Amino acid sequence: MMKLRTHPEKLDPHFAFYYFRSPAGRHQLLRNASQVGTPGISQPLASLRACEIVLPPLREQRAIVEVLQALDEKIEQNRKTGQALDELVRATFKAWFVDFEPVKAKAAGQTSFPGMPPAVFAALPDCLTDSLNGPVPQGVVVRTLAEVFDINPPRRLSKGQDAPYLDMKNMPTNGHAPDAWERRPHGSGMRFINGDTLVARITPCLENGKTAFVDFLKDDEVAWGSTEYIVLRPKPPLPQVYAYCLARTSEFRDFAIQNMTGTSGRQRVAASALEHYHVAVPDAVTAAAFGDIALPLFECIRAGKAESSKLAALRDYLLPRLLSGAVRVASKGAS
Repeated sequence: MMKLRTHPEKLDPHFAFYYFRSPAGRHQLLRNASQVGTPGISQPLASLRACEIVLPPLREQRAIVEVLQALDEKIEQNRKTGQALDELVRATFKAWFVDFEPVKAKAAGQTSFPGMPPAVFAALPDCLTDSLNGPVPQGVVVRTLAEVFDINPPRRLSKGQDAPYLDMKNMPTNGHAPDAWERRPHGSGMRFINGDTLVARITPCLENGKTAFVDFLKDDEVAWGSTEYIVLRPKPPLPQVYAYCLARTSEFRDFAIQNMTGTSGRQRVAASALEHYHVAVPDAVTAAAFGDIALPLFECIRAGKAESSKLAALRDYLLPRLLSGAVRVASKGAS
């Protein structure tokens, strides 16, 4: 690592930050990079001191920074909003289908539950009963995952066909949506469509929580990715998003981790092991109500990510042009 502090009357620190993110700044840093042994910048202090930077007036530097920061702040706002919405969906899932809080509330004499439609709440039982999964709402049936989910369902994609590809590094550890994917000729890997949930099955990706809900494809488009994915899709009446929320629970994650096999450092859970995970299957009305709540929120997250992608592209387009002076920004107080 290297550190610099800017002269307050010559160089705005945020301008320096954006400069070293630009192609010109990276070129200045890497022109003295050594490829012998471990790649790195030789003589870091001397190399950093030798970097050249074209400086507009301080007032103009700050005007440029304001433009770039506004884009970054909107991207960050979208990220935080998406994270909050994802957490809301998962918290609702946990309350309804793991902790059974609405049924407990009804048993305690409450006549409604926050966030649950009144008609759905009215149809719930008012007590819990014992099951293989512990106490569950009366009338709820406990099934294996294989009974209520399609696990690694077949998807058609020809060898060599150009298709969206999601690699493991872009699988999210938080939130349902990947930040990036690309197109590649189809080779060897798991195939999936919109509405599927992907779970990484190999260490340490499984432990790190790499999980995605697929909603970024075009209609009828088939994508592919790592052979180390397990593809999950709920059977009706469970909504598609149910699988993602289930896969994000600590109970499901712990079960998968405990069923990993293989040598140290290359352990993975088999899809056949997940078939034996037990699920308390909600009634069709409650399941549909959850889908009606969750899917619009996921659509908002997807829209925010799409906007952020466009804003990032605009920022990266403007960055070198603003810093080089090819695009000028009027500074505050300028005539």
